[in-house]
Amino acid sequence: MRYFFDVLQVLLLLLVLSCAPKPPPEPVAPPGPAIPKWVDGKVEDSLYLYGVSKIEIGKGGKENIEDIAYKNITDKITAKLKDRLSIVSDSTRANFSGYMNKIIEHRISKILAHTDIAEKYKGKNYEYALARLNKKNYVNTLFSDKQNATIEAIKILNNIDDKVSKDNFTKIYKAVDTISMFLDYYPVIEDTNKYKTPVGVIDVARDVMRAYNERISIVFDPQFLESMPLVNDNKRIQVSTMDLLSKKLIKGIWITTRFSDIEQHDLIMTKKDGSTIYQPKPILKDAGSYNVSFEIGYSEMMDEASVILLNVKPKVFPLTVFLSSPKIYFENIMKSFNDSAPTSQVVDAIRTCFINKYSAVFVNDKNESDILLSLDISMLEHKEKVSDIYPYFVHSTGSITLTDMRTKEKVFNHAISEKEGSDFDSIEKAGINSLKNLAELLSLEICGL
Repeated sequence: MRYFFDVLQVLLLLLVLSCAPKPPPEPVAPPGPAIPKWVDGKVEDSLYLYGVSKIEIGKGGKENIEDIAYKNITDKITAKLKDRLSIVSDSTRANFSGYMNKIIEHRISKILAHTDIAEKYKGKNYEYALARLNKKNYVNTLFSDKQNATIEAIKILNNIDDKVSKDNFTKIYKAVDTISMFLDYYPVIEDTNKYKTPVGVIDVARDVMRAYNERISIVFDPQFLESMPLVNDNKRIQVSTMDLLSKKLIKGIWITTRFSDIEQHDLIMTKKDGSTIYQPKPILKDAGSYNVSFEIGYSEMMDEASVILLNVKPKVFPLTVFLSSPKIYFENIMKSFNDSAPTSQVVDAIRTCFINKYSAVFVNDKNESDILLSLDISMLEHKEKVSDIYPYFVHSTGSITLTDMRTKEKVFNHAISEKEGSDFDSIEKAGINSLKNLAELLSLEICGL
């Protein structure tokens, strides 16, 4: 009986405990957002080119996470663009260096017009952004713009006439500049009426430019400067640009003047009559002369990038400027069959030339001179007659060299054309006649006397 009561107590205790309230359940944290796969980097698929950016939360500073994602895309395309430009440049032998930055800036603007932020993700420590470029829209826009630019450039080139003028140089520049943003695709002209095969717009512009460059010339007045390009520093000269084909002067052309001893250069422009006046700079105290050169200023009428791209090398027209009334020491070098052959006529012609044209003063002491004038004459004789009915012949030639006695530099050298002299009775007289003819050449062609 006692055992029965013990069992009953245990059962009652279990019943009481089972009816007591249960403790509340432990709270369960909700699941966090899934980490996108693209946070570790995504390159591209058939529709988009992607760029991923990542910034540590709280340490971004002024950096914009979207801009970083955009830059990721532009950097990828810029790298490919540079590679393509290098390949096209090598294959066409065209120098694109002057347009590189402009092409990149233009291409970036086109990229950003077709790029957006597709998704963002914020983790525990970092924030991420996914930018995407619509490749189809970007490429379609790019090629449409290239086609329109090519058509416009062709219209400009077709509007260039055969006349060498500032307007035509401007048209060449505009045609090149119009398609310059698409040089990595090297736009071509497909006109079977003009060209047998497709030809690059740049190639056509270059051919026109080189043809004009061959035709254009710079001429000086006084005219003796054409054969003897020497002038005093106090003399004003007339400088003109001429079309060698039509023999007409060209107005509105920029001319660049460059100096031998410094990087400085001046610019002058031809007026309505195709000419302008140039005043040489005064001689510096530590020199007796300087060299100045004249060339067509294509970079001023176009720009440096287009001139480099078209590979135009302007012709150079040099001029030696020396002191007004220079003190000249005459050094006569005679190389002939007979060193006693008189050279007085040649010497007199030289003296007269420099006195009349340059107000020169000839001195007897080399140390007192500003300029050393070296006259080098060579004579070639034919000692035997071909027959009795032919005279003796002697040929004379030479050169004039000017040396600045202050700097000891040769500033001018001019070759004298060969002249022939003859005499039936004496080879010596033939030599004298040859020198006489040489003197006349100096007086007429070199000094214009």
